[in-house]
Amino acid sequence: MSTAAPPPTPRQRLDALPSAPLGAWPTPLQRLERFTAATGPAEGTEVWIKRDDVQGVALAGNKVRKFELVLGQALADGYDTLVTTGAAQSNSARAGAASAAAVGMGCVLLLSGHPPPQPTANLLLDRLLGAEIRFAGDASWSELNRGVDELVAELARAGRKALAAPVGCSSPLGALGFARAFLELDAQLTAAGVDPSAIVHTTTSGGTHAGLLVGRALTGRSVRLIGVDAAAMFPRAGDALAGLAHDAATLIGLDLDLRPDDIEVISTQLGARYGAHTRAANDAISVLARTEAIIADPIYSGKGLAGLIELVSSGSLAGPVVFWHTGGYHALFEPGHGTPVADGSR
Repeated sequence: MSTAAPPPTPRQRLDALPSAPLGAWPTPLQRLERFTAATGPAEGTEVWIKRDDVQGVALAGNKVRKFELVLGQALADGYDTLVTTGAAQSNSARAGAASAAAVGMGCVLLLSGHPPPQPTANLLLDRLLGAEIRFAGDASWSELNRGVDELVAELARAGRKALAAPVGCSSPLGALGFARAFLELDAQLTAAGVDPSAIVHTTTSGGTHAGLLVGRALTGRSVRLIGVDAAAMFPRAGDALAGLAHDAATLIGLDLDLRPDDIEVISTQLGARYGAHTRAANDAISVLARTEAIIADPIYSGKGLAGLIELVSSGSLAGPVVFWHTGGYHALFEPGHGTPVADGSR
């Protein structure tokens, strides 16, 4: 009598997910010796950086990891168009436009705000990549996501098969792109002989943080995952991120026991509002650029970097620390960079 094969493990299920060939992986992991010295951490602390700003699709950053899985499944299911959303200078929307172009799909972007006289930075790239752009005015995050669903229905009536991706591509499937990313980093840390006390990254829609939580559970590595909030998107970030991580884990058969209190998110770098420039972020961008020739942006990655400097310089973190550079520098070319919010700077 033959013995039935055992069911696949969660990691095997993760590896078997359809994936669009987008990024150039693994992205580099490197030690920031001059940056570490310049930011004055406690003795024994060293900063490393995971360079998701360096990969293969229009320098699109970390969101490509999410779109690899979302578009991989979309192509398998016969979709021809991606519809996604974000702010006018959204890194995620640009990454969606780039990813769709790279696999031969159409792309429609629903962006908050109004058409500018002249597109710049991310918005210029959106147009260059061939995305159709709709503007939604002063829409909230939830209104943008509802607008995406309405556009999908509109396109269906026109005979197209369109896929909806929410703000940040932070669906459970999209989040699993960062579970795979954690496995990639885990192998690099092992090869380098580095055991970090924490991984610090910028968070807004939560998919990156949720995926890292799933990846950490798959490896069993004990490391703090600290999100630096740049958007205040959720009234209770712990509840939202724990729920998204649980839903992502369920897709691969992983029983992930998380409580909201297990989620570390700091909100000291928000500034006056989402997208507002702050002195702390601008200063952090300058330090990283001048010490390591690595560029971050003022809306997203720069605020995460400022949060890292705050945590390290205050002595809240010790030993090796990894900053996950989630990409994006294009907003530097949007008019207004270098003018921090006077009273909102932290």
